[in-house]
Amino acid sequence: MIGLNLADIISQIKDKAGLSDEEIKIKISQKKDRLSGLISDEGAAHILANELGIDLMESIRKHGLKIEKLQSGMRVGVTGKVVKMYEVRSFNKNGREGRVGSFLVGDDTGLIRIVLWDENHILKMENGDIKEGVVMKIENGNVKENNGYKEMHLGNYSTIELNPSGVEIVIIQRTEPQNFSGSVNEITKLSDANAGDNISIYGTIVQLFDPRAYDGCSECGRKAVDGKCNNHPGAAINKIPILNFFVDDGYGGMRGVAFRDQAANILGLSEKEIQMILDNPVKFQEVKTKALGMQKVLSGRVNSNEMYNRNEFMVRSVHEMDAKEVLAKFLN
Repeated sequence: MIGLNLADIISQIKDKAGLSDEEIKIKISQKKDRLSGLISDEGAAHILANELGIDLMESIRKHGLKIEKLQSGMRVGVTGKVVKMYEVRSFNKNGREGRVGSFLVGDDTGLIRIVLWDENHILKMENGDIKEGVVMKIENGNVKENNGYKEMHLGNYSTIELNPSGVEIVIIQRTEPQNFSGSVNEITKLSDANAGDNISIYGTIVQLFDPRAYDGCSECGRKAVDGKCNNHPGAAINKIPILNFFVDDGYGGMRGVAFRDQAANILGLSEKEIQMILDNPVKFQEVKTKALGMQKVLSGRVNSNEMYNRNEFMVRSVHEMDAKEVLAKFLN
């Protein structure tokens, strides 16, 4: 079920029906037996909840989803704290003029960029109602994927409640870039990864290829057309680095691709430093020598490259984690 896993459904059944974990598991097993096993535990739990008169969507409608559970295509709510503000920008696209505002919100599971298209919402940014540190409850946000990142877009159909009563948000401090919208998944073996999987792996950088770059928007990273971004016409155009590499986790290897901040993080560089090596092969060789053999936790998505008939790992975040932490995740 969208936004709810088995543990979530069992938790709601426990709270609302007063059943124990053991009683719920027995009923789920009985339900699967009646259906000849042609249903998952989660599906059986969903049916059980309906039979008990439990509205599983009530919590989602009331409180929204945790950021880590947001998926592209959802129209849903979320509650989070503003952690970074961006500028309001004007645009002119296909003869249509308007403004767009954005900021970053976080909860205890991740971060996501909120994009505002409604003028009433944008005015709340400009008059200071929406600012860093403010807690907000959003309803009817449209989750989209932009250049590998999740964003929530709000129109005139969306509502924003600032500092809702009784709501407190604790944000886990993270090392990933500010537009990263997820967290470290359970550590996966590359040998078990398939196209379409969102994974986290603990791997060693065993090969680095010369970095490339394209002219892209400083706001969204999309490729510039005629020297400007179609979505953010007023944004600066920067050199956006692309780093191709090969990573091995001891169970398998895969070619990886990282953009922007992730490319810098893999190399252990700042954004300014990676810009300096893009057209300097000598400098890159110095960085390459230091970077080969580095071990990092990489999170992202496995894509199928049909042209070369291979899977590739599109990196969305880079994390530092020692071997003990990785081992603990394997054993969870």
